Amino acid sequence: ALDDDALERAMATRDDDGRTSFHRACAAGARGRACARLACERMTREAIARAVGARDDGGWTPLHTSAALGGRETCGTLCARGADCEARTPGGQTPGHYAASKGHVGTMETLMRASRGWMTMEDDVGATPLHRAAARGELRAIDFLVDALANGTTEAPKTALEARDKRGQTPLLVACEAGQDEAAIRLAKHGANVGAKDGEKRGVEELAPKLVSALAQIEAER
Repeated sequence: ALDDDALERAMATRDDDGRTSFHRACAAGARGRACARLACERMTREAIARAVGARDDGGWTPLHTSAALGGRETCGTLCARGADCEARTPGGQTPGHYAASKGHVGTMETLMRASRGWMTMEDDVGATPLHRAAARGELRAIDFLVDALANGTTEAPKTALEARDKRGQTPLLVACEAGQDEAAIRLAKHGANVGAKDGEKRGVEELAPKLVSALAQIEAER
C-alpha cells in the first residue's frame, strides 16, 4: 500500500493528455469513484486542493470530467472538497454545461447544492446550460433547470428562458434550429416566447415551420 506522500505523488502523475491520475480516477466508474474518495480522505488539504483544481491539456478539471459522465457521487465528493462548479474550459463551459447537454439531472442536482451560479453562466458562444439542454433535446434537463431557476415559485424564469446566445437565439430557437421539436414544445409550455427572433430575424416560422401551429396554440392557452 502507498503511504500518504506516495499517494499524493501518484495522484498528481500526468498522462500524455495532461490528465492526472486523479482525473482518470474520477472517470473510471465505481472503482475510480472509490479511489478518488479514498484519495480525498488521505491526502492533505493542500494536496486535495491541487488535485480537484488540476486542469488537463483541454482545460478540464476533474469536476468537468465527472459531470460530463454523469458521475453524481464523484461530483458530490469533489464539491465537498472545494471543487469549483463555475470553473470554465477554454470554451467557457462549466461542469453544468456538460451535465445539461448529456441530460444528467442527478449530477445537476448535486452541482446545484454546491453552487447555483453556473446555472445561468454563458460559454464563449453565449450558450447557457439551458441552451445546451435545448440543443440536445434533453427534456428532463430542461424541466430541472426551469424548475430550479424558478426557485420554488410558480413564476417562469423569464431571464433564463429568454437568454440570448451570440447569434441572438433563445433556448427555444436553438431547439427549433436543431430539430428538437419536443424540446421546443416543452420550453413553450414553460413560458418561453414563441415569437422571438434571432440576430438574423429568424423565428419559429423560419427555423421550424411545422411547429408554428402547435406553438401558437400553446401560447394561446397560457
